[in-house]
Amino acid sequence: MRFRSIHALIGAAFIAAPAFADITSETQNFAFPLSPGDTTLQFARFDDMGGTRELCKVTISFEGLIGAQITAENESTLPAPNFAINLTGFLTIEAGNPAILSDFAAINQVASQALAPSDGVDGSGPDFHDFGFISDSIDGMDMTTDPADFAQFLGAGTVPVEIFATAGFSASGTTDSRLVVSDLGASGRATITYEYKVVPAPASVALMGLGGLVATRRRR
Repeated sequence: MRFRSIHALIGAAFIAAPAFADITSETQNFAFPLSPGDTTLQFARFDDMGGTRELCKVTISFEGLIGAQITAENESTLPAPNFAINLTGFLTIEAGNPAILSDFAAINQVASQALAPSDGVDGSGPDFHDFGFISDSIDGMDMTTDPADFAQFLGAGTVPVEIFATAGFSASGTTDSRLVVSDLGASGRATITYEYKVVPAPASVALMGLGGLVATRRRR
């Protein structure tokens, strides 16, 4: 009976080997002009530390802003009390080649200002308005826990993250207007997060089992 109890303790030590969930992440900034525009970032792959860390989940996330400086002028002989500027567009992000993780986010921002009929003078007067910087913020994320997707994220080297965006302005509330757009661009930051668990080396687990064996013998 003593030997069966000792063997059971050793087996339990191997089965109950501790595993600690942890994360490691990397964040990079991006900025590029539109429209359209894109950039590719290179993120470090996950280091399994010689097999002592097991990858469990990969997440790509981003926060961004798309916008521009804009002025507008009513060139119609009619007033435009409901004149509005509309900013629309979208941003996509893809990790891997071919893409394993991806997300899409749309933007939609409206700014309004009543404008008088055209006074025939460009760049000033009650028919003209400087809207300043019109923008919209975006964010998103995607993740995978499928080990079949992990190949591109493991080992030495980097994994590409491609960001693409496009946007444009339009006017409503008048039959004739002139828009001047400058510094149209996208900016933000992207993050890859690796969630993993620690895998004890076989020698460490064996020592745990021997420790339990010694303790059992002392108690008896």
